[in-house]
Amino acid sequence: MCGPIERIKERRRVVIAGAGPAGLLCASLLLAKNKDESSSILYDVTLVDNRRDFGSISKEELAKSFRSWMLGLTDHGIDALRELPELYNKYVMGAGIFITEINIYLGKRKITQSTKDDATDAPEAYIVDRNYIVAAIARYLKDMHGENDENYNAMYLTSCQYVDYEKKQVLTRNSESGDEKYIPYDLLIGCDGVRSTIREVLIKRHTNFSCKIEDIFQEFKAVHVVRPDSLSATGMSIMPDIMPGFQGIALPETGGKVNISCGVPRNGFADIAEELKSDDYKVVSEYLKNNFKAFDLVDYDDYARQWVGQRWNQTGMVHCNFYHSVKVGVVIMGDAAHATSPSIGMGMNTALRDAHELSRILKECDDDLSKALPLFSEERVKEGNSLSDLAMHLYCMDKFQQTKETIHMLARGFLHKKLPSLVSEHPQSMIGRRGLSLSAVYDHAVKVGIMNKHRVMNDKIRRDYFENKSGMVKESSKKNKNFLLFLASGLVLILATGIGHRFATSY
Repeated sequence: MCGPIERIKERRRVVIAGAGPAGLLCASLLLAKNKDESSSILYDVTLVDNRRDFGSISKEELAKSFRSWMLGLTDHGIDALRELPELYNKYVMGAGIFITEINIYLGKRKITQSTKDDATDAPEAYIVDRNYIVAAIARYLKDMHGENDENYNAMYLTSCQYVDYEKKQVLTRNSESGDEKYIPYDLLIGCDGVRSTIREVLIKRHTNFSCKIEDIFQEFKAVHVVRPDSLSATGMSIMPDIMPGFQGIALPETGGKVNISCGVPRNGFADIAEELKSDDYKVVSEYLKNNFKAFDLVDYDDYARQWVGQRWNQTGMVHCNFYHSVKVGVVIMGDAAHATSPSIGMGMNTALRDAHELSRILKECDDDLSKALPLFSEERVKEGNSLSDLAMHLYCMDKFQQTKETIHMLARGFLHKKLPSLVSEHPQSMIGRRGLSLSAVYDHAVKVGIMNKHRVMNDKIRRDYFENKSGMVKESSKKNKNFLLFLASGLVLILATGIGHRFATSY
C-alpha cells in the first residue's frame, strides 16, 4: 500500500541583513513556516550581522559588558514575540521590569498615576535592555535551528558591503578573516539600521523612492546607577526639568538599578552649565549634588564617572515612502525603514511587529512575493511614519511649550477618567495598546491639536539653529524675549504645581 505523497516544496533563499530584534524574529518566523505542511515554500535563511552573536554570550557577561539602551516592550512587541510561544515564555519573559505606574516629577513634587487604575485595556509594558531581547531571540534561534537545521546559516562578524540587485546577490565581508563572498538571494530583507546598505537598493532602483534621514536634534547621556529607595522599582519616571536645561527619564532595571537619561535640544546645548561639559567627575558630581532635581542619588560620584566616561549621544530618524521592491526582491523593516527617537519607547516594538506582519502577510498571500511585498508597504508605511512623527512631535523642543504640554497631558488624563464621554484621552496614554495602531494614535494626536502645533515649532527651532550655525542668518539679540519667556514659564510652573497637587490627592 502506498503512503501519502510527500509534497515537494520550492526552496526560497532569504538573506536577512541585521541581527537586531526585527532580523532575529523574522528569521525565527520564516524558519517556523518550514514546518507548515500547507505551505509550498521551504525557506533557506542566511542571517548576516557585523557584531558578535549575543546568543553565545552568558547572561552574566552580557550584563557586565554589553549593556545597551533601556527600551519599552509593550503589547505590539509582546504579541509579535508570542507568535512563537516558546520564544516568549522560555527565553524573553523575565528579561525586564513590569511597569505598574508612571511618575511625573515637577521639581521634587511627584505626581503618580497607576497604569492599571481602571483602564482595563491599558497596555502591558516592560522596561528591558535592548541587548537582552536580542540575546534572548538569538539563543532561541541557536537552540532551535543552530547546528541541526540545514535551512539556517548564521554569519556573524560579517557585514553586507554591496547589493548587486541585477544578479540578486549580496557581497559580504568577514571582519576577522577579511574574506569576501557573494550570497545569492530570492528575497533580501534589510534590518540593518539607520545607515542601511540594503535600503540603498531602493534608492538606486526606484526614482520614486523617497528617503529622509535626520537626527533627533537632541544631545543626551544615559547612566546605569543604583536605584534610590525613594524611586519606584516598577515605575517609569518622567522629569521635565531634571537639571537646568535638561529633560530626563528614569527607567527601572533588573538588579536594583535604574537607567537615567538626560537630554537637551541641540540649540540649547551651548547654554548648559560648563560643569556638565567637564572631564573631571568631581566637578560633575558637585554640580549634581546642587542641581539634580526630583530625588537624591545613592552615589553621585558613580553617576558622575559614568557621565564623563561617555560621549554625548545622538541618534537618527528615517522616513521612507515605501518599504519594498518586487522587481529586485527587497524589503526593509525596523530602523532601516523607520529609525526613531526613543521618546515614546516604541521603536523596538514596531520593529518586532514588522517581522510578525511580514510573516502573516506571506501566509495570507500563499508566499507570493508579488502580492505580499506591496501589501507589507501598504500596511506598515503608515505605522513607521506615525512612529517617528509621534516620537518627534508629541514633545516640543520649546521648554515653555513643553511645560504647557505636560499640564495638558495631566489635565486631559484627569478629565478623561472623570468624563470619558466628553473628554478624549491624551495620545501619550494610548501608545502601545493592544489593538490600537500607531497610525490611529497619530490621527488622534492631529485631531486634538498636538502634532501640527508642535511640528511647526520644532521645525522652526531646527531651521533657526541651522541658519545661525551655518552663518546663513546672523543671530539677533533675544534678551527681551528670554525675559518674557522666563516670566511666563514661572507662571506655568506655579499652575502645574497646583494642578499636580489636586491630581495626586484625588487618587
